[in-house]
Amino acid sequence: LGDGPREVVIKLMKNKNQWVCECNARKKHMLDPKYVVSALPNVPSEAAIANAVRDGEGGLDIIREKYLDNIELGIYAFVMEAGDRNLFQMFHQEQPNIDAVRHILRQVFKAVEHLHKEKLMHGDIKMLNIVRFRIDNGLRLMDLDTSFVEIVPIWGDEESFAGAKFSSAILPPEMIERIETKEKLEEFNKYWEGENDDLKEKVEPKPYKKQGTVKARYVVKSFRTEEGKPATPVFEGLPYEDEELVRASESIDLWSLGVLAFNLLTGESLIPSNREDDCASGNAMHVLYYWGTQPEVLSELFNKIHNVAARDLVQQLLQKEPADRPRVASLLEDHPFFHPERVDEEMKGYVREMKVRLEDMDNSLQSQTEQLEIIHRNVLVIKELSYESQSELLRTRHVLLKGIFEATEVRTPTTFIILNNKLPP
Repeated sequence: LGDGPREVVIKLMKNKNQWVCECNARKKHMLDPKYVVSALPNVPSEAAIANAVRDGEGGLDIIREKYLDNIELGIYAFVMEAGDRNLFQMFHQEQPNIDAVRHILRQVFKAVEHLHKEKLMHGDIKMLNIVRFRIDNGLRLMDLDTSFVEIVPIWGDEESFAGAKFSSAILPPEMIERIETKEKLEEFNKYWEGENDDLKEKVEPKPYKKQGTVKARYVVKSFRTEEGKPATPVFEGLPYEDEELVRASESIDLWSLGVLAFNLLTGESLIPSNREDDCASGNAMHVLYYWGTQPEVLSELFNKIHNVAARDLVQQLLQKEPADRPRVASLLEDHPFFHPERVDEEMKGYVREMKVRLEDMDNSLQSQTEQLEIIHRNVLVIKELSYESQSELLRTRHVLLKGIFEATEVRTPTTFIILNNKLPP
């Protein structure tokens, strides 16, 4: 590489269209190496790498023999700096607590925000596509191939669709298609005729069973791409209507961030999945397709997240309607999960306010107590006055009765009349 030996990762891809897509994205957009794993310059030519892979050079023959049984290596390569470990390894080996998870998600959200500012959708955000580098202990996004497409305005002349490459267990409900008729199933299988076995297995309809009976089949709204045009769907024979393809948008990444956050916060997968992060069955895809129709099921699911702010973050991201999912920038700026210090300040403010209110109540109670004491004293005075009045009344009654009794016992006149003239005989 021109500056001595170093640890590198060589990503070998079998699909040329996917390789071209990533090449174009890296050339067209100024992607910050702080957020995205950069491809190294001055690497061997495309032809040289292809020949090395075919000939088993550089120890590839030994690797193929020991570790890649029946696995075909691609010949289209990207050479990148080697990361310390991916997020899957970090999570299972380091077992991050809530603060470490917050730090992880903040970095991932900022990386996705960077892509969205460049009008790019990652389309496959999952633990295996997030790596940590020793140089700054920071996380970066990788795997920028066919899922990594431009976001174009719906009113523009160009079209850009999601689904050429996917991991179905991290996809939102709008990416899932339900097939109920035999005719639709035959139409779907015919569209994918002639593709390699790996791809056909990837897109194969998964049966949804209820009480042992197949009720429907589910697929991802994926599509083949034109040769040399890795983001352009082959519309001829497409088993869905043109408008049923899902346009590339920020909302698809937002859902994937919600799935990632749920996994980190609970240690569980949101949807039962296999090692490739695809839905494990048609029943798992059925859950996605009918997401939000049973609120009690979602409530039970979200309650597995014990941190209230984290639970709210995941609930906002995993909204069924794409338009209801908030933008990454607004979440980073305003959501309490990313700003626990604000929550602490708010709580301190509430405590201060409650303290003032309690002091006011205490003062009010003290004032009321004083008023009650005054009233109590007044009542005692009134009672004392009442007792004195009663005694006085009793004394008055006694005097009056005594006077009456004495008057009835008099036997001599007690009245004299003096006349001016003498009365006649």
